[in-house]
Amino acid sequence: STTSSHSSPTVLRAAIIDGLSEDAPNPNLVREMREILASAGYSVTIFNGSSVNIELFKKLPTMGFSLVVMRLHGGRIQQPIGLFIGSGIFAEPFDENKYTYEYKSGYFLRGVAYIGGREYFVITPHYVSEKFEGSFPGTVIVVLSCYSMWDQVLASSFIEKGASAFIGIDHKVDVMYLDKVGLELIKQLSKKISIEEAVAKVMEEVGPDPTTGARLLYYTKK
Repeated sequence: STTSSHSSPTVLRAAIIDGLSEDAPNPNLVREMREILASAGYSVTIFNGSSVNIELFKKLPTMGFSLVVMRLHGGRIQQPIGLFIGSGIFAEPFDENKYTYEYKSGYFLRGVAYIGGREYFVITPHYVSEKFEGSFPGTVIVVLSCYSMWDQVLASSFIEKGASAFIGIDHKVDVMYLDKVGLELIKQLSKKISIEEAVAKVMEEVGPDPTTGARLLYYTKK
Protein backbone atom coordinates (compact mmCIF):
# COMPACT_ATOMS: atom_id res chain seq x y z
CA SER A 1 0.00 0.00 0.00
CA THR A 2 1.06 3.61 -0.41
CA THR A 3 0.53 4.58 3.23
CA SER A 4 3.91 3.21 4.34
CA SER A 5 5.71 5.80 2.22
CA HIS A 6 4.71 8.53 4.68
CA SER A 7 6.83 7.06 7.43
CA SER A 8 9.97 6.65 5.31
CA PRO A 9 12.42 9.55 5.72
CA THR A 10 12.68 12.00 2.85
CA VAL A 11 15.90 11.52 0.93
CA LEU A 12 18.04 14.63 1.18
CA ARG A 13 19.24 15.61 -2.27
CA ALA A 14 22.35 17.69 -2.93
CA ALA A 15 23.84 19.05 -6.14
CA ILE A 16 27.46 19.96 -6.74
CA ILE A 17 27.77 22.22 -9.78
CA ASP A 18 31.42 22.41 -10.77
CA GLY A 19 31.67 25.24 -13.28
CA LEU A 20 35.47 25.26 -12.81
CA SER A 21 35.93 21.62 -13.87
CA GLU A 22 37.67 22.75 -17.09
CA ASP A 23 39.36 26.05 -16.15
CA ALA A 24 40.55 25.00 -12.66
CA PRO A 25 39.89 21.28 -12.20
CA ASN A 26 40.00 19.74 -8.72
CA PRO A 27 38.30 16.33 -9.02
CA ASN A 28 39.62 15.22 -5.61
CA LEU A 29 37.81 18.09 -3.93
CA VAL A 30 34.52 17.25 -5.63
CA ARG A 31 34.93 13.58 -4.73
CA GLU A 32 35.62 14.46 -1.09
CA MET A 33 32.61 16.79 -0.96
CA ARG A 34 30.45 14.04 -2.40
CA GLU A 35 31.70 11.49 0.16
CA ILE A 36 31.09 13.84 3.12
CA LEU A 37 27.56 14.60 1.93
CA ALA A 38 26.81 10.94 1.13
CA SER A 39 27.86 9.86 4.62
CA ALA A 40 25.58 12.58 6.04
CA GLY A 41 22.65 10.96 4.21
CA TYR A 42 22.51 13.01 1.01
CA SER A 43 21.95 11.60 -2.43
CA VAL A 44 24.46 13.67 -4.48
CA THR A 45 24.32 14.66 -8.14
CA ILE A 46 27.42 16.18 -9.74
CA PHE A 47 27.28 18.49 -12.74
CA ASN A 48 30.46 19.43 -14.58
CA GLY A 49 31.83 20.18 -18.07
CA SER A 50 29.12 21.08 -20.57
CA SER A 51 26.32 19.94 -18.25
CA VAL A 52 26.94 23.22 -16.37
CA ASN A 53 24.93 25.62 -18.51
CA ILE A 54 22.15 28.18 -18.50
CA GLU A 55 19.41 25.55 -18.85
CA LEU A 56 20.64 23.77 -15.72
CA PHE A 57 20.62 26.98 -13.64
CA LYS A 58 17.22 27.97 -14.98
CA LYS A 59 15.65 24.63 -13.97
CA LEU A 60 17.46 24.30 -10.61
CA PRO A 61 14.49 25.36 -8.44
CA THR A 62 12.37 22.53 -9.89
CA MET A 63 14.95 19.77 -9.31
CA GLY A 64 14.17 19.14 -5.63
CA PHE A 65 17.60 19.75 -4.11
CA SER A 66 17.83 20.69 -0.44
CA LEU A 67 21.47 21.78 -0.86
CA VAL A 68 23.14 23.23 -3.95
CA VAL A 69 26.90 23.84 -3.95
CA MET A 70 28.28 25.80 -6.90
CA ARG A 71 31.99 26.11 -7.66
CA LEU A 72 32.20 28.85 -10.26
CA HIS A 73 33.80 31.92 -11.74
CA GLY A 74 32.12 35.03 -10.39
CA GLY A 75 32.26 38.79 -10.67
CA ARG A 76 30.70 42.05 -9.56
CA ILE A 77 28.33 43.87 -11.88
CA GLN A 78 29.38 47.36 -12.83
CA GLN A 79 26.34 49.58 -13.33
CA PRO A 80 26.24 52.35 -15.97
CA ILE A 81 26.80 54.89 -13.17
CA GLY A 82 30.12 53.21 -12.41
CA LEU A 83 29.17 51.62 -9.10
CA PHE A 84 29.39 47.89 -8.58
CA ILE A 85 25.96 46.61 -7.57
CA GLY A 86 25.17 42.92 -7.43
CA SER A 87 27.17 39.96 -8.60
CA GLY A 88 26.67 37.41 -11.33
CA ILE A 89 26.93 33.70 -12.02
CA PHE A 90 29.28 32.67 -14.82
CA ALA A 91 26.96 30.09 -16.34
CA GLU A 92 28.38 28.92 -19.67
CA PRO A 93 30.95 30.01 -22.27
CA PHE A 94 29.80 33.06 -24.24
CA ASP A 95 28.48 32.52 -27.78
CA GLU A 96 27.12 35.55 -29.63
CA ASN A 97 24.68 33.36 -31.58
CA LYS A 98 22.94 32.14 -28.43
CA TYR A 99 20.59 33.87 -25.98
CA THR A 100 20.49 37.09 -28.00
CA TYR A 101 17.25 38.24 -26.37
CA GLU A 102 18.50 37.71 -22.80
CA TYR A 103 21.84 39.30 -23.63
CA LYS A 104 20.35 42.35 -25.38
CA SER A 105 17.75 42.86 -22.64
CA GLY A 106 20.37 42.78 -19.87
CA TYR A 107 19.34 39.50 -18.22
CA PHE A 108 22.75 38.11 -19.19
CA LEU A 109 26.04 39.96 -19.27
CA ARG A 110 29.31 39.04 -20.92
CA GLY A 111 32.09 38.41 -18.41
CA VAL A 112 35.76 37.47 -18.59
CA ALA A 113 36.89 34.83 -16.10
CA TYR A 114 39.80 35.77 -13.82
CA ILE A 115 41.19 32.26 -14.23
CA GLY A 116 41.81 31.28 -17.84
CA GLY A 117 40.40 34.48 -19.36
CA ARG A 118 37.47 32.80 -21.15
CA GLU A 119 34.33 34.79 -21.89
CA TYR A 120 31.13 33.64 -20.24
CA PHE A 121 27.45 34.39 -20.19
CA VAL A 122 26.87 35.85 -16.74
CA ILE A 123 23.45 35.37 -15.14
CA THR A 124 22.27 38.51 -13.33
CA PRO A 125 20.26 38.55 -10.07
CA HIS A 126 17.11 39.75 -11.87
CA TYR A 127 17.30 36.74 -14.22
CA VAL A 128 17.35 34.50 -11.12
CA SER A 129 14.29 36.14 -9.57
CA GLU A 130 12.31 36.64 -12.79
CA LYS A 131 13.25 33.78 -15.12
CA PHE A 132 14.31 30.78 -13.04
CA GLU A 133 11.54 28.16 -13.24
CA GLY A 134 9.38 27.22 -10.28
CA SER A 135 10.67 27.82 -6.79
CA PHE A 136 13.31 26.31 -4.51
CA PRO A 137 11.99 24.01 -1.76
CA GLY A 138 13.78 25.89 1.03
CA THR A 139 17.15 25.03 -0.51
CA VAL A 140 20.47 26.11 1.00
CA ILE A 141 22.50 27.71 -1.82
CA VAL A 142 26.29 27.85 -1.61
CA VAL A 143 28.09 29.88 -4.29
CA LEU A 144 31.83 29.34 -4.08
CA SER A 145 33.00 32.12 -6.40
CA CYS A 146 34.58 35.55 -6.28
CA TYR A 147 32.16 38.25 -5.12
CA SER A 148 29.04 36.06 -4.69
CA MET A 149 28.33 37.94 -1.43
CA TRP A 150 29.82 41.26 -2.54
CA ASP A 151 26.46 42.65 -1.43
CA GLN A 152 23.12 40.97 -0.82
CA VAL A 153 21.65 41.42 -4.29
CA LEU A 154 22.41 37.96 -5.71
CA ALA A 155 21.59 36.30 -2.37
CA SER A 156 18.21 38.11 -2.20
CA SER A 157 17.27 36.91 -5.69
CA PHE A 158 17.73 33.27 -4.59
CA ILE A 159 15.81 33.87 -1.34
CA GLU A 160 13.01 35.44 -3.40
CA LYS A 161 12.95 32.21 -5.42
CA GLY A 162 12.36 30.08 -2.31
CA ALA A 163 15.90 29.38 -1.04
CA SER A 164 16.19 29.38 2.76
CA ALA A 165 19.82 30.54 2.90
CA PHE A 166 22.63 31.74 0.65
CA ILE A 167 26.33 31.40 1.50
CA GLY A 168 28.99 33.15 -0.56
CA ILE A 169 32.25 35.09 -0.63
CA ASP A 170 32.52 38.86 -0.32
CA HIS A 171 35.60 39.55 -2.46
CA LYS A 172 38.01 38.24 -5.06
CA VAL A 173 39.56 34.92 -4.04
CA ASP A 174 42.19 32.58 -5.27
CA VAL A 175 40.98 29.12 -6.25
CA MET A 176 43.09 27.35 -3.60
CA TYR A 177 41.35 29.37 -0.89
CA LEU A 178 37.97 28.83 -2.56
CA ASP A 179 38.44 25.05 -2.44
CA LYS A 180 39.77 25.07 1.12
CA VAL A 181 36.88 27.14 2.45
CA GLY A 182 34.40 25.14 0.35
CA LEU A 183 35.50 21.80 1.74
CA GLU A 184 35.44 23.05 5.33
CA LEU A 185 31.94 24.47 4.76
CA ILE A 186 30.64 21.13 3.47
CA LYS A 187 32.10 19.41 6.55
CA GLN A 188 30.26 21.87 8.82
CA LEU A 189 26.96 21.82 6.88
CA SER A 190 26.95 18.01 6.95
CA LYS A 191 26.74 18.21 10.77
CA LYS A 192 23.25 19.71 10.34
CA ILE A 193 24.11 22.74 12.51
CA SER A 194 22.68 26.20 11.84
CA ILE A 195 23.96 28.20 8.85
CA GLU A 196 25.25 30.89 11.20
CA GLU A 197 27.20 28.35 13.25
CA ALA A 198 28.56 26.55 10.17
CA VAL A 199 29.88 29.79 8.63
CA ALA A 200 31.36 30.94 11.97
CA LYS A 201 33.15 27.59 12.42
CA VAL A 202 34.58 27.72 8.88
CA MET A 203 35.95 31.22 9.42
CA GLU A 204 37.40 30.15 12.78
CA GLU A 205 39.05 27.17 11.12
CA VAL A 206 40.23 28.69 7.82
CA GLY A 207 40.23 32.45 8.38
CA PRO A 208 39.96 35.03 5.58
CA ASP A 209 41.85 34.74 2.25
CA PRO A 210 45.44 35.74 3.16
CA THR A 211 45.88 37.82 0.00
CA THR A 212 42.52 39.55 -0.49
CA GLY A 213 40.95 39.34 2.96
CA ALA A 214 37.87 37.69 1.41
CA ARG A 215 35.48 36.00 3.84
CA LEU A 216 32.57 33.63 3.79
CA LEU A 217 29.25 35.38 4.52
CA TYR A 218 25.67 34.22 4.64
CA TYR A 219 22.21 35.64 4.10
CA THR A 220 19.02 33.96 5.27
CA LYS A 221 15.33 34.39 4.71
CA LYS A 222 14.10 37.16 6.98
